[in-house]
Amino acid sequence: MTMKLTHIHEFTQAMQRKDLDAMLSHMADDIVLKTPLAAEPFKGKAAIRPVVTALLGVVDSFDFREVLQGPEHVSAFFGITVGTEQLDGVDYWRLNDAGLIQEMTVLWRPLPAALAVEKKLAAA
Repeated sequence: MTMKLTHIHEFTQAMQRKDLDAMLSHMADDIVLKTPLAAEPFKGKAAIRPVVTALLGVVDSFDFREVLQGPEHVSAFFGITVGTEQLDGVDYWRLNDAGLIQEMTVLWRPLPAALAVEKKLAAA
């Protein structure tokens, strides 16, 4: 079975535009977000909104390079620029039956750059 990736493509385009409301429109209401910047996942759009708002405020750009699709998950490999820091990121998504993002796991590397971004977020 092939998943419909309309919401994924529109979500990544919205992310590159830093359009928070458009990003949220492609997520399920009860989305779960697992981020490298917090030990516990964020649950629901209301909990995610301030987290993504802060992130969009410090990130200069997202450069999506490749979308990969498996039988139950979709992921994207991308670059992140925050000032002089360059990071590689992977978003790993599980979609619901409507194709909306139900669960999102964010992975970043290298660790020193991720920690530098965390400091900027804490100061924001």
